[in-house]
Amino acid sequence: MQIKKDTNRIAKVNSLIQKELGPILHEFLDFQKGLVTISKVETSRDMKWAKVWISIFNGDDEKILGYISRNIYDVQGELNKHFATKIIPRLQFFLDTSPRYVEHIDELVRKVHEEEQAVKPALKKTKKSA
Repeated sequence: MQIKKDTNRIAKVNSLIQKELGPILHEFLDFQKGLVTISKVETSRDMKWAKVWISIFNGDDEKILGYISRNIYDVQGELNKHFATKIIPRLQFFLDTSPRYVEHIDELVRKVHEEEQAVKPALKKTKKSA
């Protein structure tokens, strides 16, 4: 029985898709308001599908994701021109909301720190008067 070496083929394909798709999306979304970044690519083991997770900053999520969905064949066609593999994964786009969640958590932590700073002088005054 021959042991297969793990060549990280899927990881390489994910990286290549992310690298090649960035400029393609930039060109397609040039007139859209906002910044779109590709945060993650997950290609299936059989390389038939690739889930592309995008983050949208300062733009309308639904409008941009809808535009990409309506032009998916054009985006796929441009990506196909950059690939030299036998099988080229079909793209699916999803919205990555984790940056917004992180921003929300940061805001909550900042508010807690501000409240602590506001309470500290009041505590010092009550200790001195006691």
